[in-house]
Amino acid sequence: MDDLVHAKSPPSASLVSLDSATATPSFSQTQTMVHDEMSVFVAAQRGDVAALRQLIESGSAAATDRDEQNVTPLHWAAINAHTAACRYLLEQGADVDARGGDLVATPMQWAARNGYLYILHLLIAHGADPTIADSQGYNTLHLVTHSSSIMPLLYLLHQPISVDSRDAQGHTALMWAAYQGDALSVDLLLRHGANANLKDEAGLTPLHWAVVRGNKVCIRRLVEKGGDVAAKDAEERTPRDMAVELKSLGAWKRALEEGGMNEHGVKRAKPLSDRNTKIAIFVLPTLFFYLIFMTLSVLPWYTGILLAMAEFFGMHHIVTRVLLNKNTYTDSVSQTPYFAGIITASLIWVVYAWVTRLLHQAESHPFSHLMFALIVGLCAYNFTLDLGTCPKPASDDASEGRLNGQTWWEFFAFRF
Repeated sequence: MDDLVHAKSPPSASLVSLDSATATPSFSQTQTMVHDEMSVFVAAQRGDVAALRQLIESGSAAATDRDEQNVTPLHWAAINAHTAACRYLLEQGADVDARGGDLVATPMQWAARNGYLYILHLLIAHGADPTIADSQGYNTLHLVTHSSSIMPLLYLLHQPISVDSRDAQGHTALMWAAYQGDALSVDLLLRHGANANLKDEAGLTPLHWAVVRGNKVCIRRLVEKGGDVAAKDAEERTPRDMAVELKSLGAWKRALEEGGMNEHGVKRAKPLSDRNTKIAIFVLPTLFFYLIFMTLSVLPWYTGILLAMAEFFGMHHIVTRVLLNKNTYTDSVSQTPYFAGIITASLIWVVYAWVTRLLHQAESHPFSHLMFALIVGLCAYNFTLDLGTCPKPASDDASEGRLNGQTWWEFFAFRF
């Protein structure tokens, strides 16, 4: 049983050293058990609902039985992701919050370690308490974060549990995600209100733990959400001091540079205010498209194309390096009205060409002009509409059909 649910060793101040900073916390689980004959525990571990039904209905076993290590059948079914077996045991009176094993953990905590979304959903639907902590102080949110499974984490963040709940050493889920270098989990926790400046018992913030892993995406997201770059731990070390000590200063510098800061966290000034920057980025493509189209119409094609490409690059350079004051050409462009400005500029100049040339030179095609005007108007109108929201599933089956990797990335791309 010692190997059954061996939890991660919690990070501490002593772990933050040159020798240990890159070590991944150990985490192993034995999901099988050895018995000479069929028992309610073996049946639950195998997900054999027929055997469970026979044993329980014959009176040979009960859903509340415990084995020699104080573990219930529901624990075994949960850790092996047997939804049907879990559902049957719950229907037969299994305690949804039964604690067992060396870590005195609940079935939901066993499932959370592996990120089993449907098991979590089933147990919570039957009243499981996600705030219960095991003997190491980990609640379900901490354990799901350990699993680095994004969908179970997203689901759990909509349950009645504090996003900043702490374990026995004062670590929050955000600290664990930062320590693991799990950029998706860090981003998700921050979007759901996680505090980027809380400290654990050693005085370490999530930003300190992100430096331990050396993941520049995690560092940048924490800084962008208000992480204090000057915060000091119990040994008076700032995140930058720790980056120097752990030889991750390169990741630290790149993260802050991409966030528009120098390595000391001082934000670089932009030439315009945020409002005027957005306006300039939106309008600039219209001006440059005029220049590009004029270049193509005046010069020979072999020189016009080259010069037009240079002009387009110049527009992109002005947006990224001047207006946004970024060090890369791709950073944060998607969070600005830049692409909307390109679409709008294209629409404007297409309409301009239609009005100034085609409309008068092709007067014998009124129906075509009318259809073109309607299509352009419809396109412009749709461009102003809100993308909308994802509808709430009407049933568990509908939810299971939507909560998969493909729909998650579609949601992430359009929502954020």
